[in-house]
Formats: sequence, C-alpha cells, structure tokens
Amino acid sequence: MDGINIIQIIFNYFIPLILGGAIGIISTKLKKDKKKDKAIEEGVQALLRNELVRRYREYEAKGELSILDKENIEAMFVQYENLGGNGTVKQLMTELLQLPTKIIKN
Repeated sequence: MDGINIIQIIFNYFIPLILGGAIGIISTKLKKDKKKDKAIEEGVQALLRNELVRRYREYEAKGELSILDKENIEAMFVQYENLGGNGTVKQLMTELLQLPTKIIKN
C-alpha cells in the first residue's frame, strides 16, 4: 500500500465514520437537552398554575386584593400564558381581577 491509498482509505472510511459518530453524539445530547427544557417549561407552568389557583382561593375568600397583589398576579398570569397555560386558570383570573382593590395606607 502506498501513501495515496492510505489517505484515500482515511478520507473514504474513517472520516465519515468519525463524523457520523460525532453527529450521533451531538444529536443525542440535543434530544436530551430538548426533553429537559420541555420538562422545566412544564414544571414552571405547573408551579405558576398552582400559585395562581392558591392566590385565587385566598383573595376570593377575603373578597379583595391590593394593587401590588393584583400587579403580581397579572405578571404571573402573563408568564403562565406565555408557557402555553390557559383554560380554567384564565376563568379564575377573570373572576379574581373583578374583586375590589384594597387601598394600601402608608
């Protein structure tokens, strides 16, 4: 075997094999990262949903909420919707935001 044949063998067989393996490893890593990202997204959405429902129950029982609480709840709900949340929580938010606003005295 001369030097040209060895180079041809390397380019024809080993480099594609190495690149194929690298692409396979990267692809597997990206799939795992995507799955993990989706789990984090759904976990945050579930936590926001839980907190919004908890706050709904709290302020519905009180019959009022402060301006600061209202702003905080609205901000949480925006992020909840951005993560794909909707449905029942949207109805709870509509009811919650209709409650009287408590005036905070300094």
